[in-house]
Amino acid sequence: MLRIDTRQGTASHPDFSHGNTLPLTGVPWGMHYLTVQTNGDRGAWFFDPASRQFEGIRLTHQPSPWIGDFQHCLFRATTNKAAGTYQPDRATFSPAVIDIYDEPHQLRTQATATARGGALRYTSAAREFTFQIQAPDRWTIVHQDNRGVVLQLQNQTASADPDFSMYLAVSCDTPWHAEDTPLAYTISNSQPVVIHFTASFISAEYAQRALAELERQPFTKLVAANTAEWEKKMALFTVQDHHADRVQTFYTSWYRSLLFPMRFYEYDAAGGPVHYSTTERRALPGRLYTNTGFWDTYKTTFPLLALVQPTQYGYFLEGFLNSAKETGYLPKWLSPDERAMMPGTMADAVVADAVDKDIRPDLWPDLLTAMVHGAETPSDDPHYGRPNLKDYQTLGYVPADIPESVNQTLDYAYSDALIGVVATKLQRPDIAEDYAPRGQNYRHLFDPKFGLMHPKSRTGTFLNSFNPYTWGQGFTEGSAWQNSFAVYQDIPGLIDLAGGPQAFLHTLHTLANAAPRYNVGSYHGVIHEMAEMSAIDFGQIAISNQPSFHIPYLFALAGEPASTELLVKQLLLHAFNAGPAGFPGDEDNGSMSSWYIWSALGLYPLRPGFGDYVFGIPLFDEVTIQLPTGPLTLTTQRNQDYRLFVDARQRDDRAVTGPTITHRDLLATWQLTTTLGLLPKG
Repeated sequence: MLRIDTRQGTASHPDFSHGNTLPLTGVPWGMHYLTVQTNGDRGAWFFDPASRQFEGIRLTHQPSPWIGDFQHCLFRATTNKAAGTYQPDRATFSPAVIDIYDEPHQLRTQATATARGGALRYTSAAREFTFQIQAPDRWTIVHQDNRGVVLQLQNQTASADPDFSMYLAVSCDTPWHAEDTPLAYTISNSQPVVIHFTASFISAEYAQRALAELERQPFTKLVAANTAEWEKKMALFTVQDHHADRVQTFYTSWYRSLLFPMRFYEYDAAGGPVHYSTTERRALPGRLYTNTGFWDTYKTTFPLLALVQPTQYGYFLEGFLNSAKETGYLPKWLSPDERAMMPGTMADAVVADAVDKDIRPDLWPDLLTAMVHGAETPSDDPHYGRPNLKDYQTLGYVPADIPESVNQTLDYAYSDALIGVVATKLQRPDIAEDYAPRGQNYRHLFDPKFGLMHPKSRTGTFLNSFNPYTWGQGFTEGSAWQNSFAVYQDIPGLIDLAGGPQAFLHTLHTLANAAPRYNVGSYHGVIHEMAEMSAIDFGQIAISNQPSFHIPYLFALAGEPASTELLVKQLLLHAFNAGPAGFPGDEDNGSMSSWYIWSALGLYPLRPGFGDYVFGIPLFDEVTIQLPTGPLTLTTQRNQDYRLFVDARQRDDRAVTGPTITHRDLLATWQLTTTLGLLPKG
């Protein structure tokens, strides 16, 4: 397998993000991951790729430092009381295995993880060492003997169930002796020692049953199986290019696109999926997933998985539907349950994209019911459904006295249009005819004076104090420049409102050529997204955050594909790499990695739920994608960095015209050839 270094994007701190990622080892969409902890005192930023300190291997469920971890613990091995250190450039951080040599302790730590457990192998120069499990907050020993321990852990940043637990079962392949220090065990052995573990969110019995199966597997066999699983996923893309570093960035980004959402279900004794419901506080049948924020991931990650992993996408839909059945609403930000961190109900886009692409039709009726329920039913708990729904229903927009009013309005209008899409597919004209027009509610907030969205009062007047560079107030993590173009359901209508293609393009040119300046507005201080936009110095295109992801592709839809090609190629060449500073901002559960993958392929899913892709400019000489319908080969001719524009595009044996290709046409294509040129096509 191509060697992937999982430290991509980890050189981050609260004030500035190069990804805010963790170097996670496990299997795709695992229930648990392992990572290195260098300094637990840094809170959610407990890993620093430049640090030589080594505190141990952490069992983690952290999707983002802004969300925090839950049910985590630290596995630590020592031969004395000194702090551990290691040489980062000699360590292995890979999807399948972590390999660290702790110099003061003369102790080698290797770790791998399966979907619901894992193993650690310790090789010590001393004949005796101490293995310790460090667990914060509440923990209880359920069972302990001279070969293992079963723990009940209760730590989380937030959960609907204050007693939500994880049951950790640990066994050692050689006898150990419990020390006076809690959860510390002395191990005497001259050979490598292997410690297996499994963890369950349901019960100690579930964890112990899984451990009984896992501990029969040698460490090397577990690593080999893990490696094989990653190789199978990596083989979905075959990338050939004369720049090895860019190929590395592509595959490392693909690894990141496969981490979230995480499994939150197990198997009962009969082999059926079962999960713990934190809202009902009991085990229930069926799949469940967690650790994803749809506001981030619906734009790029889920469309990518819909293209190349539609079966897995169907399992995700099962899980999200189970969330809706248990809470009454489709999820918005799960970790482990609803956190409601961002505006909108963007799981609607994940559902509509599946419906448009014929994924899991057996689930569509129930999913449509859940979408409509969220659009019609206010929740007493602000975590669920659409906040400020009554205002939106009455006015057609969310008024300016409510924070993030513009973003809420645009997201709700998009979701309404998506309900229309799903209802049409299900031959429910009664629903479609009601919701499709609501997709036009974005028009209420468009201000032709600025060509941008503008917060509006309850009386229907635009706010007087409007500055397109001011962050917050009506906008989320940005200003009007970044957030005015989220009209995925009706870009032609947005262009018409602006006064036509030339006027719309003038606004986009102004946006791109503006200085990356900002007023802190209602944020009352500099937040990391502001600093990252300034650092990338790409005008007001804050590719460091999701609201700007589609902005470079709008030029093509307005009739100026050369600007899309120029902007996208510069971002691909200069804003991403495979190293610790590999991203221009928060990577966010695969969303930024997937943006890179789509853009490097020369395609972009600008409007999930509507079944097409905007053409950009491909980065690589050749890429073959293993689609469910057969291989698709993307070839780029005359592929040099100084060729910034597309001169011609051919699908199989015919020329391609127009800025988009449908999903169905892409699946039916075997060869897409792009020829680059020195100047825009005349």
